Amino acid sequence: MADRERDAGQTAPPWRGFHHVALVTPDLDATIRFYGEVLGMTVLADIPASARGGRHCLLAVDGDAGSFLHFFERADARIHPYPLAEGVVFPPELGALHHLAIALPDEEAGLALRARLVAAGVPVTEIMSQGSTIRDMLFPDNNGLLLEAAWPSTRRHSGTE
Repeated sequence: MADRERDAGQTAPPWRGFHHVALVTPDLDATIRFYGEVLGMTVLADIPASARGGRHCLLAVDGDAGSFLHFFERADARIHPYPLAEGVVFPPELGALHHLAIALPDEEAGLALRARLVAAGVPVTEIMSQGSTIRDMLFPDNNGLLLEAAWPSTRRHSGTE
């Protein structure tokens, strides 16, 4: 598409990444605890329900308020928990959102997060290598939504370690 836009004399928008990802949760308090206390994200706003809509919150993913998660509380939210206990398999019956990958700067941060997740009793995969460029691990949030922490690989790894 970028080539066609250039050929047509148009300039593509200067995208800078995602601003926020909007998700639903049946229990906003538990979600705030998980993302705030376990993952260490900052709650920027906890907005009460109003005539315009239900309660929602905004969490800063990267600490400097550039990327956000925006959770809306809905008691009837239908979330399809990822069956992490079955291993890293990608079943096709999941909803439109398969998983959310959040970037970390390096291996040290990945190891620290993994230790934090284990200490909080959160099931987490071993650290894996996706080729020679990306290291990652998978874990569910309090709602069962599959999360991935990913960071650049600084050395060659041979698959799952």
